[in-house]
Amino acid sequence: MMELLARCTRLILVIIVSLSLCACTLFAPPPVVLSDPAVDLAWPPLPASPKIRFLREINGPDQVEAKRGRVGQFWQMLTGENRIKIPLSSPYGLVWDGSMLYVADPGTGVVHCFDLARREVDYLFQAGNEPLISPVAVALDDVGNLLVSDSVNAKVYVFSKGGKFEYELGHGKVAFQRPAGIAVSSGGEVYVVDVLAHNLKVFSRDGSYLGDFPKQGSGEPLNSPSNVAVDRTGAVYVTDSMNFEVKVYEHDGTFRRSIGEIGDAPGSFARPRGVAVDSDLHVYVVDATFDNFQIFDQEGRLLLFVGRKGKNPGEFFLPSGISIDRNDNIFVSDTFNKRIQVFQYLKKGVQ
Repeated sequence: MMELLARCTRLILVIIVSLSLCACTLFAPPPVVLSDPAVDLAWPPLPASPKIRFLREINGPDQVEAKRGRVGQFWQMLTGENRIKIPLSSPYGLVWDGSMLYVADPGTGVVHCFDLARREVDYLFQAGNEPLISPVAVALDDVGNLLVSDSVNAKVYVFSKGGKFEYELGHGKVAFQRPAGIAVSSGGEVYVVDVLAHNLKVFSRDGSYLGDFPKQGSGEPLNSPSNVAVDRTGAVYVTDSMNFEVKVYEHDGTFRRSIGEIGDAPGSFARPRGVAVDSDLHVYVVDATFDNFQIFDQEGRLLLFVGRKGKNPGEFFLPSGISIDRNDNIFVSDTFNKRIQVFQYLKKGVQ
């Protein structure tokens, strides 16, 4: 009798799982799209031709995850499954691969993994047996691996696309003082800012150490750099925080020029943070004090600034990171508003 009861129980579980899988297939929720039709914002305002459009905000797992239907609720009740939900606390570095948005959050000690296509949320808590403490920056290499810099652990970790820990940059042979921003060139070279060393470290695509950056004696020395970007030509852009400018270097570390200066007028910086470059090689710099991002041309001339202090769409409160994808979607971590704001560069204006 007991054996028969056990078989029946297993059969019922198989039927429930099958029904659940069928329901997920037939009634899969639509993806989170990078637009919000309820908000119509663009910069500069009309009658000028807009160049930047607001798309949407992403404020945490509740907005990304799809609500469970009856089958899902029943399965949760039956199995006791309870998904962990960690709200955004202090979003900083971020990167988007076309379906997955990765957000480094030193406030919670995790990397949020928002799958907007599947409406799923996951988290990176640790690298191997070592817990993350203060993840501040993320980047994707040319094969889809995720790189995470932890400023307190003083290490940069590499995870596979599925979230499995692979190795540390430098393979234990390189000591960081305080790693921060990360960028990957089209050739696979990885640039990591080391804030307290006042330089960057460069690695090959397999994590081997290639040397320090920039060249010794090439331009004014960096002073507490924080973030880095590499454009499609190989030029390297470094936020030189305590010199209140962005320095631009050739691929070989030769100084090319600087953008900005200390000040409180448009085109200058007070607390420069994230830096990114769009497909037309415009340079975007987030300023945490001005609560905006400013856009410059290659000669360092200010083209436009977007944002002001506030909580509404297009407004910021101590923003920090910025990332631009190949389609010119612009992701900005609005840190003290605990959200991500998404914009788009309009190459030909509004159609």
